[in-house]
Amino acid sequence: MNDRQFEEILKLAGGEGNIRQVKREGQSTILMLEDHSKVDMSAPDAADLEATIRITGAECFLVIRDEFSSYYRLLRDMGTPESIHDHPERKERHTYRTSFSILEFISDVFRPIMPAILGAAVFKIVLAVITLISTYGFSGPSSFLQSQTFMILKSIGESAFYLLPVLAAISTSRQLKSNIYVAAAIGGLMFYPQMSYLLSGQEEVHFMGVPMVSQAAFFTATLWMILTISAASYIERAVERFSPRMLQGILAPALTLGILVPLVLLVLGPLGSWIDKRMPAAVDSLLMDAPVVAVMLLGATFALMLFAGLHYWLVPLMLNELMTNGFSVIIPAMFVAFTAQAGAALAAGLRSRQPGFRKLAFWATGTALLGVPEPAIYAVNMRKMASFGAALFGGAIGGLYFGLVSVKSFALSESASLLEIPSFMEADTLNLLHTCIGLLLAFAVSGALTYWLVGRASHTKHVNV
Repeated sequence: MNDRQFEEILKLAGGEGNIRQVKREGQSTILMLEDHSKVDMSAPDAADLEATIRITGAECFLVIRDEFSSYYRLLRDMGTPESIHDHPERKERHTYRTSFSILEFISDVFRPIMPAILGAAVFKIVLAVITLISTYGFSGPSSFLQSQTFMILKSIGESAFYLLPVLAAISTSRQLKSNIYVAAAIGGLMFYPQMSYLLSGQEEVHFMGVPMVSQAAFFTATLWMILTISAASYIERAVERFSPRMLQGILAPALTLGILVPLVLLVLGPLGSWIDKRMPAAVDSLLMDAPVVAVMLLGATFALMLFAGLHYWLVPLMLNELMTNGFSVIIPAMFVAFTAQAGAALAAGLRSRQPGFRKLAFWATGTALLGVPEPAIYAVNMRKMASFGAALFGGAIGGLYFGLVSVKSFALSESASLLEIPSFMEADTLNLLHTCIGLLLAFAVSGALTYWLVGRASHTKHVNV
């Protein structure tokens, strides 16, 4: 599509001022017009545009075949309002949102994929309960945990989390109305067998002379995936505007995959290598010199580390702690961070007047307490800066208590959850009691602070309105 073709679209619609709203439907772009009498079917290229006029009562629509969304993106970039008749929730956001919020955008990205995440989380929790019962001998010895059936069931529960980069890429693309298939290809890059093998850590890897970190999961962390797909959307929109008609839908994906993805690897590769060399040593040194501060900081920032893919570097430190000392203080910090997110999610749900959000918040609270914090972090707490900040503060308070009383975990677990409480038991000590107190403290502080801050923000907003 060129500028002349777009001018013909505007002429056909009776001018830019005659377009009330625009929306995307299937492979067509639909323009709602103010006055159907202004439609000019004498435009020279009108016949080639595959456009039809549809009149429903007093409303007039111009339906244009737009396979690659070129007309739609241009009209939206011009400031033409999007149709919101079929989406009451979007209408509410459109009415009250006055500025762009990165946290709210991330929450919008994750909310559509929450059914899959919550379903998988419930499945994982059921399997974790079975594992707990079998491990501690409540039902007698069982070979079920070593069976192929259990391995398959466990894989089913992990599938949504394993493919989370792809799901996040697709959802980000849908939010930005770019090509979801290109986004899925980018999100799945690290799952390609050859890439997985290269980044397995068996040998040093370089790309165009730049070192690559041997943490494939780091490249697909939520933060980097959302930023990459956002950049891809921008490139696609810019390229499609100037692409010849023959190359529409082809040139933009080619440039995105051929230029943007290598560029992202060239940026994240050295960044990951730098983190790989410095972060484990820094955390280990802080744990030795100032353990109270270290646990407090980990409790406060673990959710951010999870978001940026930095938590993978803590696993070797946990293993080293357990093998060297027989216990870990990093695992309790992770546990208190998840609990603080649960408290903030519960308070956010109690404050909300939207039934759908309340239900999501309550479910997210339960899954966070049972070791799956993603719904609480991404879909609930990131919705508001107040609740997310309160969750980080609650994690810091709980971590400070854990550091002061030296709470320890004596077993490595797949996730920090209430089901792992037995791993904090130690004979002739108050370690388990201190664990419960610290978790309650983090939950209560983050919950109370969220409830107060969100209520205060709502009251201020109501007064201003």
